[in-house]
Amino acid sequence: MTKDKENITEEVTAVLSEIVEDSEKEKPQKGKEVFPINETEFMLDNRRYQLVVNYREGFDAQKLGERYSDVLAKYDYIVGDWGFEQLRLKGFFASKNRKSSPDQKINMLEDYLYEYCNFGCAHFVIACVERPNEKTGRRRKKPHNKKNKQTQVTRKKEKTQKQGTNKPTIKQREVKETRSSDKKVTKKETKEFVIRKKED
Repeated sequence: MTKDKENITEEVTAVLSEIVEDSEKEKPQKGKEVFPINETEFMLDNRRYQLVVNYREGFDAQKLGERYSDVLAKYDYIVGDWGFEQLRLKGFFASKNRKSSPDQKINMLEDYLYEYCNFGCAHFVIACVERPNEKTGRRRKKPHNKKNKQTQVTRKKEKTQKQGTNKPTIKQREVKETRSSDKKVTKKETKEFVIRKKED
């Protein structure tokens, strides 16, 4: 009887281990994959990042990959803070970036940590070191040619002179006279109050 129990338990454990292995293989990886280069640098979404601050061992590469989204790619710095066992990511621009608002610059990091994060929470800061070549969407401005501008202005002046100085005239309207005798006043149209003249 003990041999039968041992055989059954071995069969059950073998079946359970197969089920666990199959479920681990089927799980798709969430988010992006993080490839470490060395202790402080890694690749994420074809961008090279460097770990700048790691307060209370807050950096977790796997969780960073899960929470990372393409919106964060435009930022120069990414800050991750832990609250209630969840990682929150926020992007910041470099201090030299003129187009960003002041609260989105990295020099406001301390204010962000005091206002929006739990006091003393574990957090990290990563800086984007290298980006792939991306089109910025900017167009080159054509060089200004003063001669072209002057010729356009003279052409406009010539056109207005050719047209002449015919200004539109406003026709005077004829005032319609109404006769009070033509209208019949009924009691309903009259006002119910009387205006009195001031007595001396």
